[in-house]
Amino acid sequence: MEPPPSHRLGPPAVNLDVGEFEQGTGLSRWALARYLVGRAIGESVGRSLLLLAALAIALTVVSSWVVDSTLLAVLFALAAVLLLGLWAAVRAVLRRVTAVRSYAPIEQRLRSLVSDTHRDVLRELRRIGLPGRTLTLPLLALRLAGRRRRETLERLRAFEVERAVPRSRIDELYMLLRGAVGR
Repeated sequence: MEPPPSHRLGPPAVNLDVGEFEQGTGLSRWALARYLVGRAIGESVGRSLLLLAALAIALTVVSSWVVDSTLLAVLFALAAVLLLGLWAAVRAVLRRVTAVRSYAPIEQRLRSLVSDTHRDVLRELRRIGLPGRTLTLPLLALRLAGRRRRETLERLRAFEVERAVPRSRIDELYMLLRGAVGR
């Protein structure tokens, strides 16, 4: 029996990461990688804020029922409302910046890509000396807004996208967004 045509033409193809081509220009690939990293950080900050708000709500209940302190309960309730407001603002900014929500299948795949790179992004942030835990990422936002902005931006320049985002994910993201925009 004769082998299938694919084996007669040469050795089986080597499983490459994406292929021997690069999608887009160097600038567009850099921008897309930064998009993926920024979105992972933004979603992590949002989860942290939601977790802290839930903790503040629990402390409100405990302080009003167990400790019987109305003042403490009101302070924790105000903190919870503030944290929920910040959480809503972060989500609104993410939705506004990542305006592909009209393309539901693409949005689902983007979320999957972000969750796939989440741990690697945090590890890379820790490597360059920045807050890189889910609960400490809001500190990164404060550092970017505060006096340590210049130092933080210098450290972010040392962020190596290749350590956090595999080439195949950058290419897939480029192709997804290209399909959504139609270019």
